[in-house]
Amino acid sequence: MYKSYFLYLCICILPIFHAEAKEADNRTDSILLKVFQYQEYYGKYMDEFDADIYIKGNSDVKKKNILYRYAPDFLYLDRKGKNTFVETILRVHFKQPDYFSHQVVAVNGAKINIVDIQERVIQFLNNNTYNSKIVDGQILLPWTKGASKYYRYEYISQTDTLNRLIHQIKATPKIRSLQLVSGVFSVVDGQWMIYRYDIKGKWEFSKFEISTEFGLSGNAFLMPLKTDIYFKTQLLGNVTDSHYSVKFDYTSLKRKYLEQKPELVKYDLSDYFTESNDSLPFVKDETYWTENRKISLTSKEEAYLASSVNPGFSKDSTSNFWTKLLDIPKGIITPRRFDYNDSKMSYSGLLNPFKLGYSKWNGLVYWQQFRFFRRYETGREIQFKPNLGLLFQRKQVYFNTPVYWLYQPRRFGEINFNFGNRNQTYNSKFIDLITEEIPDSIRFEDLNLDYFRHLKMSLEGKYEICNGLLFRGGIYYDWYIPIKKESDKKNVLRSSLGITEEVLGLVDDNYKAFAPMIGLEWTPGQYYRFNGKRKEYLGSKFPTFSIEYVWGVNKFLRSNSNYSKIEADIQQKIPTGLMSSFQYYAGMGRFVNTRSVYFANFNNFQRHNFPQSWEDPIGGVFHLLAGEWYDASDSYIQAHFMYEFPSTVLRWFRGVSKDILKERLYASQLCTPARPFYTEVGYGVGNFIGNAGVFVSFRHLEYEAVGVKFAFELGR
Repeated sequence: MYKSYFLYLCICILPIFHAEAKEADNRTDSILLKVFQYQEYYGKYMDEFDADIYIKGNSDVKKKNILYRYAPDFLYLDRKGKNTFVETILRVHFKQPDYFSHQVVAVNGAKINIVDIQERVIQFLNNNTYNSKIVDGQILLPWTKGASKYYRYEYISQTDTLNRLIHQIKATPKIRSLQLVSGVFSVVDGQWMIYRYDIKGKWEFSKFEISTEFGLSGNAFLMPLKTDIYFKTQLLGNVTDSHYSVKFDYTSLKRKYLEQKPELVKYDLSDYFTESNDSLPFVKDETYWTENRKISLTSKEEAYLASSVNPGFSKDSTSNFWTKLLDIPKGIITPRRFDYNDSKMSYSGLLNPFKLGYSKWNGLVYWQQFRFFRRYETGREIQFKPNLGLLFQRKQVYFNTPVYWLYQPRRFGEINFNFGNRNQTYNSKFIDLITEEIPDSIRFEDLNLDYFRHLKMSLEGKYEICNGLLFRGGIYYDWYIPIKKESDKKNVLRSSLGITEEVLGLVDDNYKAFAPMIGLEWTPGQYYRFNGKRKEYLGSKFPTFSIEYVWGVNKFLRSNSNYSKIEADIQQKIPTGLMSSFQYYAGMGRFVNTRSVYFANFNNFQRHNFPQSWEDPIGGVFHLLAGEWYDASDSYIQAHFMYEFPSTVLRWFRGVSKDILKERLYASQLCTPARPFYTEVGYGVGNFIGNAGVFVSFRHLEYEAVGVKFAFELGR
């Protein structure tokens, strides 16, 4: 009897619940439709503003062990494992569409926290909530038009705030991805604007939560009023909680009158505003902070502030410099960096495991990097970035010592000097002779023709002729030194091929090449800005074209090379959606007027001996092509294609996909006289820790090889 009564109630009540759920879904859809419709209007409503931002924050050490003091700098942890506090005032300027600059006006408290604010917190401050992404365009916000492809939405409730009806909507990612967040956002009925949002997600080693409230009327209409940001960092048994409170005080607001006629395209998006100070302006005057502190301190924050040691006042600058210099040996495992006045130095760490990489032909690669950077008040810059790499499988060491001098920052006036080595190689005459003797059954790379060590010195410069058009010029000087070693295995192989002593004698000579270069690089419709006195390019809707011409000058500085070489390419990155993009690169090169022995070394077609960053351009990169083939022809045509998209293929592996930032599909094609039809396809994944991929190569559409590649991103 009771069972029958229970079933009767279910039959009566379930349709009611179903109707309510359907009504809630319809309400959610209708609200989101309005939000999406108003997004473009509100997104362009505020054209420009200036504001003073007060930020206070503290870091609480919840758990630590001996590894805490060796944590990498990018975790923003105090080396002594203390609880710390900081407060600062930033003067910011925002200009449409999304160009934001800031200047540190005053700092009080621990320096590690102000570095955290400059490098991490500011990325999470959303100056225009109707922009689709935050954190340098990496995290997609759920109230963006088209985001329903990646989010599920649920109507939560409604409240009455300041005589306005506010709807709360919950957003949940459909896939687990670092680029998506979850949380609740509030929408004002009738105006369909975002009033508040509370979202959370994960970025790098920290889980984060953001709460932001926006103005409903008056001068602060649509503008962020206050923000709270929480970070929970966990690594190797160490746990730290950080909390930053932000208050905005607007000094000027400029609205964009959308009813006016569209302005002419303006490529100069400068805000003529100084990007953060190189030296931090520490202020200890309590009277100053009492007048400018927008949020009262808690008793805990006052205690943290009293115990925080301000490096700007604890020691004079000279002793502080030597203290940091002597601190370098501590960076044996983790990367280290320190500043001195306008100079910055960093070192990758002698035994840093994140400096390991792997590829099929190079095997395990271990590399080291040192960086020195100095910027002058005039905007000029100097950089020194030497690299040293060890290729275990090939038993070879590669190095380069680039020095960059930016002498005219407003016109990209730059001089670069570099000295290093490249792949071991062989000359054109040797290739011309032996290629006639190689039967189809022998693989070209089996000859192991590493007959010359290649040292290269270059002095290059560039200068902007007009916006988007750069002139390049330089001088190359190459040394080709015979290795002069023979093995029984090589001799037997060469004898079976009928290679004569005349041919083998070609590897005993030294060769030098003195080669001037001129070139042009052009990007139509290039947007730019002036960051202080330095010009910066901000992207274009059009591709970038480049061409360069090199000629070997015979009998100058003992050069015995006489040839001409030309290379040209085109490349572009095209957004194909909110979280996807397509990149392509196509290039060609050819030696002409070859009136002497030469070495087929191209600038845009060469093997990369140092691990490639996930964000590096894809041009000229074949992952499975043996190094010998780069020098085997006097011409080449190459094309590379890459499609980048959010974690999709791995969505079925929930334990893996949650930490993946991007997935990529690769396709590359090469045509040379030595390899008429060579193809590579690949699939890769990556995040802030590193990137990895698997690649398959084909020769005339027949399977040839498969290989994997990985490289770490941490510490770059």
